[in-house]
Amino acid sequence: MNAALVDEPPIDTSLEHYMEERALAIALAMVRTPEEQAKIEHLANLRDALMEHRQAHSKEATAKRHARGEIYSKARVAAINALAPSREEMDSNVKGLYLEQGTSEDVLRAHARTHFASGLVSKRLSLALMPDDIAESAREMQEHEESFARAWIDAIGDLSFVNEMRELQREAVMMFRTASRPMYLVTYPESDVMNDETAAALGKAWNKLDALSQSLGVQPLSGFIAFDEEGETAGAAASEILTTVRALIAAIESGAHKIASKKQVLEILASLSATLAKVAGSGGRACFDVDV
Repeated sequence: MNAALVDEPPIDTSLEHYMEERALAIALAMVRTPEEQAKIEHLANLRDALMEHRQAHSKEATAKRHARGEIYSKARVAAINALAPSREEMDSNVKGLYLEQGTSEDVLRAHARTHFASGLVSKRLSLALMPDDIAESAREMQEHEESFARAWIDAIGDLSFVNEMRELQREAVMMFRTASRPMYLVTYPESDVMNDETAAALGKAWNKLDALSQSLGVQPLSGFIAFDEEGETAGAAASEILTTVRALIAAIESGAHKIASKKQVLEILASLSATLAKVAGSGGRACFDVDV
């Protein structure tokens, strides 16, 4: 469809990333050393590049939507714009979240907690719902967003905070994922690849297996979720996951715990056990990655 013929009012996105902008500005104003200043300025430069990607993707997504014949009415655009928080509301949040922090790193932490956990994970999981004509572009845009988030968290230079954010992201995955989401085992070093059918079946049984793990007093499988691109450090020792898997197998085989599709679930767990035992034998690591 010719863009010139589209009669759609613009959606106001001028404040979409306002909190991010203010967080960096306030963090920069609080720096105490040249090293801190260099870190914040580096993040600002990364953000400038990210904003270009955001603008290009937004333009492409809108054009593709129009090409599909999805033109928003004036009333719908007005409703969308009305849902966005006002500048006054955002400034109030800025005051509470950022201006009351004591250091630039505290500002970065506050922003990361509120923007790089549930918000980022929700966008990641929504990729599966994207129309085919924009899906690849949306995945690339999400990669840019997650790369920026990692750089932001790394700039804080606190391993305990990295672990805190990973835990918040794991919690967000479990909050947003549904039983239709396949779950894949990722190992370091690489081992046999879990096929899509097995991953889908594991995803369907996931919540029941987590509940059973908790009743057995072992770490639930969800405790080992990580994003694959985080790399080996985001995983756990394969032996730790193996402990949970073996406990689940023993509990289900005992007959004391009911679980749907028992035979299939046991076959999946047995396969996981064999793979994890092999990886653990070489001191390897592993994690579970949710399909997007």
